[in-house]
Amino acid sequence: MVKRRDRVAKEKIGRNAPCPCGRSRKYKKCCLLKEEARVRPIPSEAYVTMQETLQAEQVRKKRFGEVRPVIHVDFQEHKFVAVGSELHYSKNWKTFPDFLLGYIKKVLEPDWDKAELAKPLEERHEIMKWYDAMRRFQQKQEKEPDGLYGAIPNGAMRAYLLLSYDLYILRHHSALQQSIVCRLKHPDQFQGARHELFATATCLRAGYDITFEDETESSRKHTEFTAFHKATKQEIAVEAKSRHRPGVLGRSGTPRENDEVKAGIDRLLRDAFDKPASHPYVIFFDLNLPPSPETLTKKPWFHEIAGSVDRLAKEKGDQDCFNLIVFTNQPDHYGQHDAPAPSGVVLSVLSQKPNILATRPDAIAEIHDAAGQYGAIPNSFEEAC
Repeated sequence: MVKRRDRVAKEKIGRNAPCPCGRSRKYKKCCLLKEEARVRPIPSEAYVTMQETLQAEQVRKKRFGEVRPVIHVDFQEHKFVAVGSELHYSKNWKTFPDFLLGYIKKVLEPDWDKAELAKPLEERHEIMKWYDAMRRFQQKQEKEPDGLYGAIPNGAMRAYLLLSYDLYILRHHSALQQSIVCRLKHPDQFQGARHELFATATCLRAGYDITFEDETESSRKHTEFTAFHKATKQEIAVEAKSRHRPGVLGRSGTPRENDEVKAGIDRLLRDAFDKPASHPYVIFFDLNLPPSPETLTKKPWFHEIAGSVDRLAKEKGDQDCFNLIVFTNQPDHYGQHDAPAPSGVVLSVLSQKPNILATRPDAIAEIHDAAGQYGAIPNSFEEAC
């Protein structure tokens, strides 16, 4: 006797029929999509394009950090650039630095810009002194065959463009407060505000989100802001300090000779150590020293700084009150108008015995790398996408 096995033929399901999975959706919008995805191969051209896009994004982040790509489009002979929720446009922006030169004027407001330019040069705000020196430098350059200017920036041009770039990064990440813009325009508050801007932009480059402290709260000491590392969930408290020098960055007095300038960080560093922090603590310290040609460990202030950190940390106890101190010296404002901008320095001290342990110390160490990315500005719009 031959046994016969009944075969149940699978009925063809119409695309617009109810999906047999019972989700009350049409078959074409439910399980059919999954079935087609399983059998539909990715074209080799699409795979190659995806890989190239991923590699380009890795290259961009390695150079510029974890900042959002520049969003731009050309339309009716204008360049449109999205900055956060804002949209800016111009016919004259051929390069990304072109955009930055226009963007900073809009942030600081054209009326302020015009009022400063109406003053004698020696009475102008430091930003507008940079602007004047930059324009004089640009006028001496010759156009290249493509109609653009190409030159290594002098100190004033680099300082002006980097200020605009940090303003752009903060606005692009919804982290630019109007209060810091106002402080930038105030001569007595400019230096401190500029360094806070650098610290904030550096944390954004390192992949952190920013939460600012209430500046109107004066009944207690507090740090500048807290930052949350998106990839690792590490939270940190951040403080920024900048060393004033006579006759430098708008300060009154006469600048000292280079060989007479000491780091002199004790008072500011002690003040930073006294700030209460409920999270792992990162301090940004701007040395504001003239440039010097020596290698890092041979610079005249290197051992002075090391001694100050060691001595002041011991005053606080056996454990360090900080997790990381990022010392920077970006001496653009000391540069000669007809010479390339002087080189900057980043020196970080990572505590081996902090009193608040970080769950992800690698996220804190990334801040040092992000500080080293300062100075990298896209030359073209495509380079930053």
